[in-house]
Amino acid sequence: MNLILRGMLGAFLLLPAAASAGRAERLERRGERMEQQGENRQKHGAIRVERGQRLEQKAEAKDQRAAELRAQGHYKAAEAVQREANREERRGERMTRQGERMQEQGERREHRGERVQRRGEALEQRRANAQASDPQAYPAK
Repeated sequence: MNLILRGMLGAFLLLPAAASAGRAERLERRGERMEQQGENRQKHGAIRVERGQRLEQKAEAKDQRAAELRAQGHYKAAEAVQREANREERRGERMTRQGERMQEQGERREHRGERVQRRGEALEQRRANAQASDPQAYPAK
């Protein structure tokens, strides 16, 4: 009976140490994943900014086309092209803003991932230090 109780006590002492080791690894993996997501978000944001700038350039060209049409006396056609240019310019500005916001979010996510990863490494290091100082309390896996 005493042997069974000792075995159970030993098992219960091992559970928190094993769980914290797993937690440290999970934190590290989560941090790496967050960093990757942040980098991807930054890339997509940069692409969206470029797309928005191209739309704004197209809108400029349509503005010029509308001015040419007005000079030729085609007022209704000029107004239609002008409305289209205004729509495209607003869309380009919106895309540029969204892209910039995505880039900022990506930077924040990347930094947060680095912090989480460092926290996992620190947890793992604390466990290793505790195991080195008292090997019986924290047995190796």
